[in-house]
Amino acid sequence: MKNLPVYAEPYVKSYLDRGVSVAFDAQYDTYFSLYTEPTYLDLTTDEIDGIEALASRARNGSPLVIKGASQIADTLSGSYLEGSKPEFQTTITSATVKPSTTYDSKIKSRMGGSLYGIGDFSNDNLAHRLSKDLVNRYNEIAAASIYKGNYDSERNNQNIVLPRAIEYSKESVKDARYLINAGIRRRAWQHGQYKDAYEKWYESQVLITNRTEVLGNTIRALVGTQSKKTVPIRMLSKAASVAMGAASGAMSGAIIGWYVFGFYGAVIGGIIGAIVGGLVAYFSS
Repeated sequence: MKNLPVYAEPYVKSYLDRGVSVAFDAQYDTYFSLYTEPTYLDLTTDEIDGIEALASRARNGSPLVIKGASQIADTLSGSYLEGSKPEFQTTITSATVKPSTTYDSKIKSRMGGSLYGIGDFSNDNLAHRLSKDLVNRYNEIAAASIYKGNYDSERNNQNIVLPRAIEYSKESVKDARYLINAGIRRRAWQHGQYKDAYEKWYESQVLITNRTEVLGNTIRALVGTQSKKTVPIRMLSKAASVAMGAASGAMSGAIIGWYVFGFYGAVIGGIIGAIVGGLVAYFSS
């Protein structure tokens, strides 16, 4: 510092030493400590399971939706119109076998009480021979009626499922959205981890800066109050310059005195600072 009286040097040195001590001594570490408590929560089990379920549903689809889509596809393609499915064939068999069994077990045994019919001189049972073809014709008519009913019903089903097919076609888009949502939730949580780590690192850098600022403010209190001017000195009168310099020096002296000697030191430091500031202002003008 220029124009600093010799008698003020010990006070300035003591003040600077105190600033260095506060900035770097271990005894003040508690004022520059990092936050050690948890700052970011892990995902809960429910959240993890939910994300996995959402992603699994998106990748694999819903079993009910898959079956429904398959049924609609078969209906619209006409797979059920001709009655070729095994389930339908079982129905036809049941409808034609039961009448034949009933005829053989309950009707045939009671027909033709005599071996001979009127005008028939053979050994055949005329009633049996005549009724046999009748049963076959009945079965054919019944099967044809069932086939026709099935065809008409399936044609109607095609008209019914067509609007639903449009809705089912959107399921793949829904699955894609589910997968995107699961990915976004994972990414948001992981990004939060990165952000939390960055904030911890940034805090450590701020503490380093804060320590340096303590020393910087110590020096600034001495230099800044004597050299920093909002208005050039040459634009002010000599008396005003002296007054400003005295006030500035008094503030610096009071700060130094307080740190070195406490309250009474601040009073003495203020008086000395006023004298020093006045001299600095005088010579600078």
